[in-house]
Amino acid sequence: MKKALKKVLVCALAAALTVSTADMAQAVTPSTSTGLQTVQQNDATADKTNGIVAVVDTKEDGSATFSGVETTTKKSVTVSSKVTVNGVSYTVTTIGAKAFANAKKATKVTLPATVKTISKNAFTGAKKLKTITLNSTKAITVKKGAFNGLNTKKMTVKVSKKMSATQLKKLKKTLKSAGFKGKVKKA
Repeated sequence: MKKALKKVLVCALAAALTVSTADMAQAVTPSTSTGLQTVQQNDATADKTNGIVAVVDTKEDGSATFSGVETTTKKSVTVSSKVTVNGVSYTVTTIGAKAFANAKKATKVTLPATVKTISKNAFTGAKKLKTITLNSTKAITVKKGAFNGLNTKKMTVKVSKKMSATQLKKLKKTLKSAGFKGKVKKA
């Protein structure tokens, strides 16, 4: 029932966006569940949290791809697990290509437990990145080349203490195949 209702809401949202004018595409809508503000931009939504503007692409199945951070000088970037667009909540499940390219000063990135996939070139451009915190208890998919252009030998990936030894081993293997050469530890 929830999935059917969510699909109806997403279809209604898509129809409303198709009919909307260019002025509505720039309207700011307050989010009720997370206290975030979202700005509609073409097929993506910009999410303002703690002074950082993140762009996400929403999908009909209720998921969202974190596509990027607008230019920021913040040293810590945290990706939200949910984003709300026009009253519909989406779960962030993917980190897109070049998502952190504009976070050139960031030394720490925190990813929510809802993330299942990190795309190729996701961290490209974040040259000062030292720590990635994964709040997941399960291994995620990290595409080959996710760390292109970075010296990962000095980087650390911190995972939940609740992650099992089997899942940790699986995560280490997928990180290694993606080009990661740093430390992976429970935090």
